[in-house]
Amino acid sequence: MYVVAGVSGNTGAATARTLIEAGERVRVLVRDAAKGESWARQGAEVAVADLADAAALTAALSGARGAYLLNPTGYAAEDPFRDAAVVADSIAQAATAARLPKLVVLSSVAADRPSGTGIIATLRTLEQRLAGIGLPVTFIRAAYFMENWAEVAGVAAAEGVLPSFLAPLDRAIPMVATADIGRAAAETLRQDWAGRRTIALQGPAVYSPNDVAAAFARALGKPVQAVAVPEAGWAEALSHGGFSARSIAGFTEMMRGLNSGHVDFGSDPAAEPRGKAPRPPITSAPTGRAARAELWPVARRPAGRAAWTPDRPPSSPGRNRRCHRPSRPGRARRECRRPRPAGCPIRPTPPAAARRCTSY
Repeated sequence: MYVVAGVSGNTGAATARTLIEAGERVRVLVRDAAKGESWARQGAEVAVADLADAAALTAALSGARGAYLLNPTGYAAEDPFRDAAVVADSIAQAATAARLPKLVVLSSVAADRPSGTGIIATLRTLEQRLAGIGLPVTFIRAAYFMENWAEVAGVAAAEGVLPSFLAPLDRAIPMVATADIGRAAAETLRQDWAGRRTIALQGPAVYSPNDVAAAFARALGKPVQAVAVPEAGWAEALSHGGFSARSIAGFTEMMRGLNSGHVDFGSDPAAEPRGKAPRPPITSAPTGRAARAELWPVARRPAGRAAWTPDRPPSSPGRNRRCHRPSRPGRARRECRRPRPAGCPIRPTPPAAARRCTSY
């Protein structure tokens, strides 16, 4: 039997489903018995325990062949770093007391870095605590969750704008779907190993905010433009989401690390890579032929207008937006200043076409 935590969330649910579908016996770990009812109908056992309660967690882990555990960040908590340390100690004590044969633990890209990673430090704490208990443990360091974009899907659908804390908008980074994390966790649980393992897990390709906006545009059948949220507006946006002051500071440092490259998927050469190797990230806008082959949307606002925030979309296309046609060899570039009610087309025209639009 395998114990799976986090079944009310994405990765835990995917792990439990994968194990059940494979014919394995599963015990799901929940804090609220009502949340275990649907799993009981699927044939799983249900154990009620809080990850911070070492005694209850020990009972839930007893008799298991292995467990998938995680330490979800409580962004509303006054001090998520302190709470993470409490949960890490509880998991370590319970796994040891229950004589758990093996552990698979969700972690994050850059958990190997000692500083400059913000909220990811909570997962570094978990890794360090569990690495010293002498049990076989595998840490799955996941890339940026694709599901993070679901938080702004409504804005994209309603306003054609995709707010992004990631920048530059053309810089591609590894991402992964939580369903793939769950499948990888279930697969790993069914394996045997000794000591400590670290898996660096990403999806089949790397993606930029512009790529994500293009995917939304295809799904919605309407133009969607990625827009970088200015760092000055991060704290306000996060506070509206219920983040505490410590969580805002931790999240801000994490995003700075992601945008600067300090939070790097390949920072630990000892980690086992899973997923397709990423293409080199784009660090600047292309020029020449490359520029004519791609659409590079960039948000711009008129001088004196307030910065974009989630409740203030960028100004509509007008005098501050221009459409440029690429110059032919030996001729100066010409501009069209005709405002377009819907902005420039979301799809780039082929490089050999007479003209294309770029929104500025």
